[in-house]
Amino acid sequence: MENDQQQESSKAPFARMIMDDFMLLLFLGVTIYAIFYLLWGVMELSNLPAIPEEIKQTLNK
Repeated sequence: MENDQQQESSKAPFARMIMDDFMLLLFLGVTIYAIFYLLWGVMELSNLPAIPEEIKQTLNK
């Protein structure tokens, strides 16, 4: 009984396990930044106006 209580109390909380792993924090930081940056770029591209027909014709020549 006493060993069970010691094992439960010796387990680190999930948040502490993540905060102690600096490589995981580095990976998460870079990954989250990259995902938001890519999403921002896609949103900017989707807001661009269409190319006018006159310019399309000059590019096809």
